Amino acid sequence: MEFSKTNIEGLYLIRLKPFNDLRGQLYKPFNAYTFAANAPAEINTDIKEVWFTKSKLNVIRAMHLQVGELACEKIVSIIRGKVHDVILDIREDSPTYGQVFDVVMDEQDPVALYIPIGCAHGYRVLQDESIVMYMSTQDHSGKDDVGIKYDSFGFDWGIEDPILSEKDKNLPPFGEYKYKR
Repeated sequence: MEFSKTNIEGLYLIRLKPFNDLRGQLYKPFNAYTFAANAPAEINTDIKEVWFTKSKLNVIRAMHLQVGELACEKIVSIIRGKVHDVILDIREDSPTYGQVFDVVMDEQDPVALYIPIGCAHGYRVLQDESIVMYMSTQDHSGKDDVGIKYDSFGFDWGIEDPILSEKDKNLPPFGEYKYKR
C-alpha cells in the first residue's frame, strides 16, 4: 500500500498492491495495521461504516459529503468496473479551496482515495454495473448529508445527459453553498 499526496490538502491517493496466486488476485483497500505503519499521521483509521453502490453506465453520483457533528472522512475504492472519481475542496479556510482532483478508478488497476472532512465527492460511471465501496469514520446521517451540484464548479464530466438522482439535480451550486463543519 502506497500513499501519495494530491493537489488537495489532506486528500491521498492510495495505490493498492495485489496479492497474486493461481486463483487470481486479492486486494485490501484497508488494513488497520498497514495504515498505522504506512499512512500519514493525519489519516483517521477509525472506520465505523462500510457500504457499496452498484451503478449503471453514465450515472453521476455527485457531489456529496457529511457535515456537522457526524462529519466524516471516507476511504473510497472500486470493486468492479470503472468510474471517473472527482473530489472538490469546499473548505473556505483551506489553501486548496475550490480545487478539484480527479482520477479514473478501474478494477484492473485498483486505487483508493482517502477523502478528508470538507471535501465533496462524486463520480461518473464509465462501465455498466460498476461497484464502488465506501468506508467512513462516522455512521451515515441523512440530515447531515449535503452536496454541491455536479455541474456548478467548472469540471467537465464528459457527458451531456447523465443519469442523476432527484436529490443530485436539486443540490445548490458551488458558489452558493457555504460549508459549515
